[in-house]
Amino acid sequence: MKNFKKHIWIGLSWSLLLFAISFILFFNFSYMGVRDQSAEKIITTNFKTVIVLFNLKILIVYCIVALFVSLFSLLLNIERKGNIFLFHMFIWFWFLLRAVKISPQLFVDPLYMKGGILQKLQIFITDLLPLWVIYAIIPLIVLAASWRKKRLAHGLAVIMLLALFIFPFKTEAVKAQSSGGRPNILVLGTDSLRPDHISHNGYFRSTPNIDRLLARGVNFLNAKSSLARTFSSFTSVFTSTFPPDHRVRHMFPRPEKLQLRMPTLVQALKKQGYDTGMISDFAGDIFARLSYGFDHIQAPHLTLQNLIKQRSLEFHYFLLSLLINPIGRDIMPVMWLMPLNIDPYYVTNTSKRFIRNAVKAAKPFFMFYFSSNNHFPYASQYPYYQLYTKRSYRGPHKYRKVDMMKTYSGFDLSPENKEQIVALYDGALRMFDDQVGEMLGFLKKSGLDRNTIVVLFSDHGESLYENGYGTGHGDHLRGPYSNNMVFGLYSPYEDFGGRRIVPTVRDIDIAPTLLDLVKINPPASFKGHSLLPVMRGGAFAGYPAYMETELWYTPETPYIKNRVRMAYPGIMKVIELEPKTGEIILKKEFNDVVIKGKYRGVQLNNKKYIYMPDEMEFQEEWYLDEKPVAREAIRDPELLNLKYKLLELFKDKFVILRDGRIKERIE
Repeated sequence: MKNFKKHIWIGLSWSLLLFAISFILFFNFSYMGVRDQSAEKIITTNFKTVIVLFNLKILIVYCIVALFVSLFSLLLNIERKGNIFLFHMFIWFWFLLRAVKISPQLFVDPLYMKGGILQKLQIFITDLLPLWVIYAIIPLIVLAASWRKKRLAHGLAVIMLLALFIFPFKTEAVKAQSSGGRPNILVLGTDSLRPDHISHNGYFRSTPNIDRLLARGVNFLNAKSSLARTFSSFTSVFTSTFPPDHRVRHMFPRPEKLQLRMPTLVQALKKQGYDTGMISDFAGDIFARLSYGFDHIQAPHLTLQNLIKQRSLEFHYFLLSLLINPIGRDIMPVMWLMPLNIDPYYVTNTSKRFIRNAVKAAKPFFMFYFSSNNHFPYASQYPYYQLYTKRSYRGPHKYRKVDMMKTYSGFDLSPENKEQIVALYDGALRMFDDQVGEMLGFLKKSGLDRNTIVVLFSDHGESLYENGYGTGHGDHLRGPYSNNMVFGLYSPYEDFGGRRIVPTVRDIDIAPTLLDLVKINPPASFKGHSLLPVMRGGAFAGYPAYMETELWYTPETPYIKNRVRMAYPGIMKVIELEPKTGEIILKKEFNDVVIKGKYRGVQLNNKKYIYMPDEMEFQEEWYLDEKPVAREAIRDPELLNLKYKLLELFKDKFVILRDGRIKERIE
């Protein structure tokens, strides 16, 4: 017992030291590389209890880890205090070494951005040190220690226990059963994916699993997101209505806007016996805030309290290194909310478990898989962050895109930095592509490929510095980048044969199309159209797509040159906390100006119209093949009259005044 106490006290002392180092040296509340001193002051002043209690939980986890490592050192019969201390240090630093290799984006601030020897250390680990060497260290050291003490069996036991914190386990396939005759639907979605970065669409970097799916199905090359932000886009998809109808106009809706007044795709499927599930990581936080009708949801909840917890855990780098595994996510569910810790394995494995349960219950399933791979800051796991980046690169964006606000416009970025950021984006896409292959393989092994419709989806696209349009999504309507979404599908019941549909379709057309495929009548409130006749080869001239921008996070949008824009403050001054839920919402007094100030547009195939207002005037732009056309040079009446399509799409929402200004009736 005395010997055991010695091991525990040494382990606890080491863990407390690491906790103190992390808290003292790294404590801050930056978010995705952005640090706001005023926000930090508000957080540390008003949420001391949250900070203290969660860091107490973190401290308890440190102590639990110390107990486990003490058990390992006891099993190996390490007796001298110095050697026990060194063993604890070895275990902690080995996990840190592994984490820096696998998830280097988590350690950019304490290592790479510090420069000097710390930067060189991270580069050595990620660029030069093979992963197999890192993994070989543990068994070699443990077996050597156990061999000397003639405790080889104990050494093997330690290695096996450590493996639980190192290697993830896959959910195995399940034998398919009858699902009552209705096809299953699996949606494989990711955030911010552009269709022109898929190799099946001509891109020079490969996406083999996505290509294989699209080659057997149908591919919509000009599908438009009505608002290029996740919350509004998904609400348009599920309700088959545009944002002015469903009222979710930005990422911070007030509680009264979160009560949907129309039925959803999910509810229509549930009524016909479908088991419905949504699995997502950080970009899918919306699903904990608004109910679309899913039976099962695994998604993080975006509240300020959870953001505080997330950031509190992120600066405990030593502990975080041990939690990059399935057990860690069970202990700290807030890890699902971390934009710097995106690993689609967890979305994939949780989705497989949902499908297994639905199959065992003999019910058809509607499974919506949504990963955040391609969302800013384009942070991906080993080896994906290395796939397309140059090892010689030494700029700030080596492992992820840093400082969201400063890099939005791209005007100050060198070509080398832009190339690096695009390479990170493409590496994240390849990570998603491999998970598409994993899910398709799971369906095949389970025999579910014979009765499952598979949909490929992104909520919107992404601008990546082309033509001076900056990066990101939802801030403007110029270019074919941020409002272009991925939409394609395969059905084992149809012979689409890789058909490519070029004319414009909309996010609001997805729900009626899926219902048509499974022979369910759409709700009367749906405004979209089924695309099934088009998919079967019918004539199609396209549908007019309505588009609008979101609220702006900054008082300036520098990449919109010669812009007109309604003025309102930056994001920290227009939001507040909803006291009951802790959710971040738009202040009521800014609702009207945010909606009035939106840029709006209509696009039909290669023709596009954009309307940009401010308090006193407005600016109009017309595009043909995404190239601006002066009004006086327009000879095509369809292009000139696109503005009036608004009146057709929204009979009771918009009026066009005599001076040409567009006015929306705001609810």
